[in-house]
Amino acid sequence: MVTGDNIAELSLKVDPGLNRDTLKDCHTVLSLSKTGFSILVAGENKRRILLSAQRFWKEEKSETKLIELYEKSLDQLPVNPDLSASLKCLVNFQKFSLVPEHFYQKGKGQQILSYTAKLQKGDRIYTDHWTHSEALMVHAIPESISDWINKRFMQAQIQHQASAIENLYQATKSESFTGILYVNPGEADFYLAQKGKVQWYNKFQFQTEEDLLYFILYSLEQNRFLPTELHLKVGGLSLKGDKLRSLLERYIGEVKDISVPNNYQLSPMISEKDLRENINLLGVL
Repeated sequence: MVTGDNIAELSLKVDPGLNRDTLKDCHTVLSLSKTGFSILVAGENKRRILLSAQRFWKEEKSETKLIELYEKSLDQLPVNPDLSASLKCLVNFQKFSLVPEHFYQKGKGQQILSYTAKLQKGDRIYTDHWTHSEALMVHAIPESISDWINKRFMQAQIQHQASAIENLYQATKSESFTGILYVNPGEADFYLAQKGKVQWYNKFQFQTEEDLLYFILYSLEQNRFLPTELHLKVGGLSLKGDKLRSLLERYIGEVKDISVPNNYQLSPMISEKDLRENINLLGVL
């Protein structure tokens, strides 16, 4: 359901055994962006998924409005994530740069980002180390959002959303040319890797499925990759048989769902489809 201001209601699936007391042994991953909020809660061994929830809005909001939406979403949860045994917060505010490990110099994050993003006064700079890919994800968060996260979640570890996708790939990596496409309403993450290392990453905003297909094919062309050689795994809000999947299958060598790893168990209240919509969050559990 979408309200009059294009804000969907919170989609929430939760195990009946999850409560304030059991949460203390659980592990939580939050994801915050300009256009959405999502969360996973896993049990003590990080292998049983007990809660999955998400909400999206189609239009970008002011930072004040974003915080209001995050708070509203949190208020609708049956538990307080900050009481978890561990809490990670994924962010993506469209200010990032993926750089080779040998190129990065400590303390130069703002300078690196200035080449690819329009930084605002007070933006907080963060750096995620992608060890296996020998790369660093340098990213910025608006000051007010960063301050809110740190005050609202005293123990939160902040990482970029793409770092979860990198970890998800590393957990199932192969020597073949692999892509991960993670789709949300109006935006998508596109990640390319080969021989165990990231080759390219970007996040696109799109109006139509044809727009997104163009971005993907253009990205492959610019990186001199052949679409027919790509093994593409799709997650998020794209399903087999939908328009986007049909378009992709015309041009891409192999297109299939991101599979839920066998070592994860789901609460009876959470389906594989529910988890696949939030599957990127598994990357940092």
